[in-house]
Amino acid sequence: MDGKRDMVVGGLWCVGGIVVTAATYASAANGGGRYVMAWGAIIFGGIQFIRGLIRASANR
Repeated sequence: MDGKRDMVVGGLWCVGGIVVTAATYASAANGGGRYVMAWGAIIFGGIQFIRGLIRASANR
């Protein structure tokens, strides 16, 4: 994968994890329940995004 693709995929994973966390938190806050903290997706996406950023800047 090239750097830009890593950045896009990593960003999607990270944002997806944040959306899942926010949606389940909002649902739990309204009804008083549990929520999912999607740490794996957020961290994996963030790391992949940063790796892509480094790769993209090295190829310039």
